[in-house]
Amino acid sequence: MALEAEHPRLRRLRDWLLPLLVGGAALAVYLQTLLPGTGWGDIARFQYVARVWGIPHRFGYPLYIALSRLFGALPVGDLAYRVNLMSALFAALAVITVYLLVVHLSGSRVGAVAAALAFAFSRAFWGQAVVAEVYSLNAFLIGAVLLILLAWQRSRRPAWLYLGIGLYALSFGNHMTVVTLLPAVLYLVLATEPRTWLKPGRVVALTGLMFLGALQYLYVILRAQQQPLLNELGPFSWGGWLYWMTRNRFPGQFFGFGLGDQVDRVRIFLELLEKQFYRWGYILGWIGAWELLRSSKQPVLPGEARRGTLRGTEPFAFLALAVLGIAVFGMNYGGITFRIYLIPAYLIFAVFAGCAMGALLDLVRGWPRGLAVVASIGLGIAFLAMPLYPLWQNWTLVDESGNIYYDVMAEHFVDTAGPNFVLVDSETRYDDLEAILYEAWGEREWYTARWIPPGEIDAWLGQRTVYAWDDGADYHQGYVNEPVPELPGMVRLTGVKDQ
Repeated sequence: MALEAEHPRLRRLRDWLLPLLVGGAALAVYLQTLLPGTGWGDIARFQYVARVWGIPHRFGYPLYIALSRLFGALPVGDLAYRVNLMSALFAALAVITVYLLVVHLSGSRVGAVAAALAFAFSRAFWGQAVVAEVYSLNAFLIGAVLLILLAWQRSRRPAWLYLGIGLYALSFGNHMTVVTLLPAVLYLVLATEPRTWLKPGRVVALTGLMFLGALQYLYVILRAQQQPLLNELGPFSWGGWLYWMTRNRFPGQFFGFGLGDQVDRVRIFLELLEKQFYRWGYILGWIGAWELLRSSKQPVLPGEARRGTLRGTEPFAFLALAVLGIAVFGMNYGGITFRIYLIPAYLIFAVFAGCAMGALLDLVRGWPRGLAVVASIGLGIAFLAMPLYPLWQNWTLVDESGNIYYDVMAEHFVDTAGPNFVLVDSETRYDDLEAILYEAWGEREWYTARWIPPGEIDAWLGQRTVYAWDDGADYHQGYVNEPVPELPGMVRLTGVKDQ
């Protein structure tokens, strides 16, 4: 009796310990390959934006800013390292959501471990886990929303629905591409409880949660009126804000591909899936998707509804719609970041692969006993060894642990220029510019330092030392350029040339 009483505790310990071990293994790898300090371009911007309570490029990222402000207070490393660490931690949590989703859908812990680690070490996701960016947090939020809403679909407990919708609303403050999940979320709610919209109390509660999520953007509205050091929105106006938040600011980037391009875009998407998971993972992902669809069509056995079975079309259709929304948007985005926008689709595809592993293990367990044991052990070892290949292949591609170039460059510039420098913007030196601003604003808190567009040079001449990159930009022709020997490739602008 004592042993029987102990078994549930052991099972609970296993259920808690395994996902933590999986997430911990991923986190350990991320820490080994983490960017140790200052980043470049957007990475550097996300390292300092919370320090100055700034407004970065669209859409403002209020949730990311709030969380990175908290991580910036950690007593470890410098500010850049702490914000990089935030990406690694949320990436590890996203890996745990993959594990839990596979267990939830298939019950296979072997498949869950293998799929979660295969996703953890996939090229695109791992690359975002080691630098300050919004995409690992985005993956965690989407994975958590999927998991919580599927838990609600199984249990029908309203608390899970409220938690899932509340987290979904919160996720809009990190990256607005989560809007692509809306069709999937609406489908699951209506398919699971078609009369949800006829319950006034529930409708009010869900609407209130979405409203609370939207309130995050008060940060952008209010902060823009205070003109922070970094303000991509500019002086606030409702018309300017709507223009900033919509596609009008980036013509041609959103859905710029015609119908004739879609076949090629689908081909590229499938190739990207294969590159993330390699041939065997790619095949397993499609097998797992088919297995979820096939099992959803099997008749529900007596008593299954009471136990909370996942049979029915809802789980498969929910995940398929989520992948479809992410893929359609990502593959029709004209910017270079479309591959990163697809990371949540990779997460779901990893879940499909885990379900395939679980189905194959279930299949061989039905064989004659001796053969079943041998086949189960062999398959289990093969599945658990699968993540080792992407770990080996991708390590050198994503490893940022030795990247100190921007640390050295930015420190050298601010040491030379001093706290009151003015630096002219350069389209070709954006990476360097943001690293310098991180060092000045984020690390040294030199808030008197400024970066300006070329059109504002005249206002600063004679008042501050104005530095610029000797990048061949047209505006250089109108100013006296004085070389700076200690800063190769840079000049001081000391006056206006005689016309």
